Amino acid sequence: MSTALIVGGDQIEGIKQELSNFGVTHINHWSGRKVGDGKKVIPHDTDLIVLVTDWISHTFTHKIKQTAAKRGVRIVYTPNGPTALRTRLKQLNPDYVAEGECSEGIHANARRQDRLFLN
Repeated sequence: MSTALIVGGDQIEGIKQELSNFGVTHINHWSGRKVGDGKKVIPHDTDLIVLVTDWISHTFTHKIKQTAAKRGVRIVYTPNGPTALRTRLKQLNPDYVAEGECSEGIHANARRQDRLFLN
C-alpha cells in the first residue's frame, strides 16, 4: 500500500507514524468536521481509508463507507490512537511487525540458530 486517507481526528501524528511503519508513503487527512468535507471526493490513488470513529458523524461515516465499497477501497475503523490502529493493521496483514516489536517467530528462529551454533 502506498496511499491512505485518514478521516476524522485532529491529533493524528501517531496514526500517521503507524501508517508509515505499515508502508504507506502518502497520507491525506480530512477532519470530517469542516463544512466542505462532506463534498470531497476520495482521491483515486487511495489504497486504504482509516476512519477515526471517535471524531466523525454517522452520516459522514456512511458516505465514506458507500464510496469506498463502490471503488473497492479497504476501510479500517479505529478510535483515535495508534495502538488501536496497529491492532487493526495486523488483522489486515498478519506479517506486519510494528517498529519496536518482534514477532514470536523471529525469536523462535533466533533461538534455533543459537542452538545450532552452540551444539
